[in-house]
Amino acid sequence: MKVLPKYLPALLCMVLPTSLKAAEPKAPNILWVITDDQRWDSINAFNRMVHDRDDSALGKVMSPNVDRLAKMGTTYINTYNQNPSCAPSRTSMHTGRYSHRTGVYGFEYYNPKGMEHWHPLVPQVMRDAAGYQTVTVGKRGIRYVEDLKKGEPSKLYDVDLGYRKEFATKKLIDWSNETDWKTKEKTETFYFENGDVAVWTDKPEPESTTHRDIARKLDLFRDYRPGQSSEKGVADGEIIGGVNPQPGDKTRDGSFSISLIDYLKHPDQKFTTVNGKKVAGPATDKPLFVHCGFDFPHTPVLPPEEFRKMFSGFTYDVPEFSSEELENFPPQIQKLYKTAGSNHYTSEEKQQMISDYFAFCAYGDSLVGKTVDAFIEYSESQQRPWLVLYVCGDHGWRLNEHGMIKKFGPFDTDLKDPIIVASSDKTKFPADKVVTDLTTFVDMSPTFFAAAGIDISKPEYDYLDGRDLALVASGKDTPRDYTIAEPTPVIGPCALIRTKDYKFSMKIRPKNIDGKNIDWALKQDLDKVDPMFFDLRVDPDETHNLAADPYYRPVIDAMRKKLQDIVLGDGRVEVKWSRAGGDEVVLSNFAPGADDGILELPQLEAKTQ
Repeated sequence: MKVLPKYLPALLCMVLPTSLKAAEPKAPNILWVITDDQRWDSINAFNRMVHDRDDSALGKVMSPNVDRLAKMGTTYINTYNQNPSCAPSRTSMHTGRYSHRTGVYGFEYYNPKGMEHWHPLVPQVMRDAAGYQTVTVGKRGIRYVEDLKKGEPSKLYDVDLGYRKEFATKKLIDWSNETDWKTKEKTETFYFENGDVAVWTDKPEPESTTHRDIARKLDLFRDYRPGQSSEKGVADGEIIGGVNPQPGDKTRDGSFSISLIDYLKHPDQKFTTVNGKKVAGPATDKPLFVHCGFDFPHTPVLPPEEFRKMFSGFTYDVPEFSSEELENFPPQIQKLYKTAGSNHYTSEEKQQMISDYFAFCAYGDSLVGKTVDAFIEYSESQQRPWLVLYVCGDHGWRLNEHGMIKKFGPFDTDLKDPIIVASSDKTKFPADKVVTDLTTFVDMSPTFFAAAGIDISKPEYDYLDGRDLALVASGKDTPRDYTIAEPTPVIGPCALIRTKDYKFSMKIRPKNIDGKNIDWALKQDLDKVDPMFFDLRVDPDETHNLAADPYYRPVIDAMRKKLQDIVLGDGRVEVKWSRAGGDEVVLSNFAPGADDGILELPQLEAKTQ
């Protein structure tokens, strides 16, 4: 294809008749990058924005590429997810709706088309309403059923470049896992650089040395509970430390990045992907919407050796945990502590889990940089504007904060996940700008739609719970006073509301969600709903539960009422799910319009902790 001189467009403008209308502006190509289980403080730029220092409170982190992206665009530093678990979090992102309106609180299938509360997901709207071609690679993390009769997963994206299984068939991966749901047997497969494949099962023969061999080669550190064996090769929990069996780009995340970059190199061509799929490359006459779901730093936490060596000399400050904090945990958090408590780990084990985690994040940062650069290069080669939306984790990850590891809790370690939007349009998303307004994961969908030229003020988009982040950045949107979340999968029915100064969480049901007793919490005294309350002005680490302090009762009562009205009474959806879709839907709408973004609270001085 002949390339026109850069000055030619300007020359043509000079000689064309002025009566001709200017060409309609092109819709931007859009890249949506999501990482998995990533803490916000694994990014240097975010630490500087929040604490005016490069590193995490725990110690050294490295993120030159995301730091560069932050310089290129606008960072929404106070962004919070709606549920610190993969499926419900990603469903909120893909719908622009809270969990209580999607009906996805854990690992349910998203509602089928035709049900009363059904609304399309991001790629469907981008394709059908804005003419985008849609592409996905890596982890999508949502369970979606569209056709009730066939009961088969709907094809959400036009082109699916693959996830773990597709890359595993070509050994373009470091690790994969399978579970036999009949026998409950778990199998993990490790792919080594030299072509060797090692299989680990949770039911090995007694004389087998496979577990110890794999553990020794990869220095594996698996999660174990008090009283269980901590011996490497014997412990059978999730891998929370170790070295990757593959170098650099040959990991599963590396393959996701390579596959997407290769796709962008084949515009208007049919070609075979790196994992053997035959697909059509991007059509240059259409705008492109790309979803890239990285696995890192989700377990298994296995940074490549070169990155692990970078972090091997660092010593990390392990968060302190007091008996007083443990005693003040309400029953729901006590339950979380029993599944994720970390006080039994040795100092050496805690150092490894932190070091390997941040090393894995640093490796992932390098992939984000390559992917974003390739996308921008492709867009500019097509003379099309572009937008990159980067999400730092579908939720966070504790590294011994509150005496626990992992996720699923109501703490900021689990819920805070800043977003960066970088765009060729610096008027909408200025470079090196930091927005401190409260923003949420439901804001992504309306941002994509507005960027694509969709008028989200039309009635058909009234279902969106989020806001256009371009308007938030410009100050044209009234800042919301609060965010909400429902961290339910492990601890049970729980909801929380957070302002810039306070956080209140509570139990909202006696048992797991089942369409019954939706009004239970409305009838309970405060001490019966497992309350937690933090004054974030003096306790940003959320270690002092003040729910029983009468001084704060006026604030707690106001926050509780607002929270209950929203999550229980403003369009709550609960469905009894099956693979083919729910056969019974319960709707609760006793407080319609409660989610108005406004929460007026009594003015109280902060008490010294």
